[in-house]
Amino acid sequence: MGRQTIGRITGALILILLLIPAAASAAAPTVFVSNYTVTPAVLMPGDEGTITVVLTSTAPAATGSPLNIRLDPGTGEANTSTETQENAYVENALLASEDVEVLTGSFQDIGEIGPGQSIPLTFRIRAPGEEGIYFPEVWVRVRDGAGVRYPVPVNVNSAYALIKKPVLRVERGVPASVDPGDPFNVTLILHNDGQASASDISVDVNATSGAITPRDSENYYIPKLGAGEESVLNLTFETDTGVPLGLTPVIVTVDYRGANLAAFRQVATIGIPIVGRAEMGIASIRTEPARITAGDPVDLTIRLENTGTADAESVRATIEGLSLPGTKEAFLGTIEPGNDGPAVFALQADEEGVFDYTLTIQYADDYGAHTTRQALQVVVAEQSPVPVIAAVAAVLVVVIAAAVYGYRRRKEE
Repeated sequence: MGRQTIGRITGALILILLLIPAAASAAAPTVFVSNYTVTPAVLMPGDEGTITVVLTSTAPAATGSPLNIRLDPGTGEANTSTETQENAYVENALLASEDVEVLTGSFQDIGEIGPGQSIPLTFRIRAPGEEGIYFPEVWVRVRDGAGVRYPVPVNVNSAYALIKKPVLRVERGVPASVDPGDPFNVTLILHNDGQASASDISVDVNATSGAITPRDSENYYIPKLGAGEESVLNLTFETDTGVPLGLTPVIVTVDYRGANLAAFRQVATIGIPIVGRAEMGIASIRTEPARITAGDPVDLTIRLENTGTADAESVRATIEGLSLPGTKEAFLGTIEPGNDGPAVFALQADEEGVFDYTLTIQYADDYGAHTTRQALQVVVAEQSPVPVIAAVAAVLVVVIAAAVYGYRRRKEE
């Protein structure tokens, strides 16, 4: 085999190694060639065969909704909306070669490939008349995404051994939801789906929000991972109460080397569903007048405070078990974290005594509807006798004055 052939093979193999991580790490949703099969594995000059390539979306399978994550209060399971990662639309794919004859090599309007999904494409070829290793290229066009050009090695009765390569895949286990301020665990499983061992494996964990930090380490090292083997990493993260709600990404970068010391990189994104929880309580209680006596109209104002980490929506306060007549329900709407709102009740203190009642607060957050109750009481004092005495005294004065006036008038007559 001549130097030009060997140089062509070496250059094409390097191109294969470079294309895999480049396609997989593209920012916009696109596809990459995750696997290929040449049938038969070794063709004779002039023989017909097939090339099957598997196109896989670069977007990882969805872990939850970034904008609308709600938990079933009964089961604790996450209910996600239809807001998922964008699909990659494959407009066309073709097989191009100057040496290998392409018999059937074009697909049009293949359609959408969703996150974590794959689709196989098969091309018919005829081997050239000269022995050697050839590299027809698969060209893929993705709408609004990065295109793909991938060379596939075809062995035409050649004794030259193709270099086997490792292929690492990152599988992750993420909690259904994380409350701001709470720690959480993530499980990473590294699978070697390739045909050769991966060595010198380094795993870097990078949280995109400063409110999420790894508890132990951001860097992990695995000396070797054989073909078909896997390695498990258990990660623990801390959060603070200021972490933004929604799906917060954590970037995992895996660098490793193949048997020929060629460098590979695999980038995976872990979506952490941050779901806040509202907590409603009583901030203060005030009455007008401050001292209630029997017969007074009373304005009872109870301020409700949200001490949680998410909005409390549809807040409603109700007085139950109070025998005094009046308005006993107030609607406050939405109360944001750290804020409060007044629930005002207009009552009539028609009798004296100590009156126990229950304040019921109803509200909703991303975990569902909640109800909290607080036992309270209101004291109504007896009516003061001073006004009655004053009225009687006034009547007596009038009576006495009238009697004196009448007596003097009769005396004068």
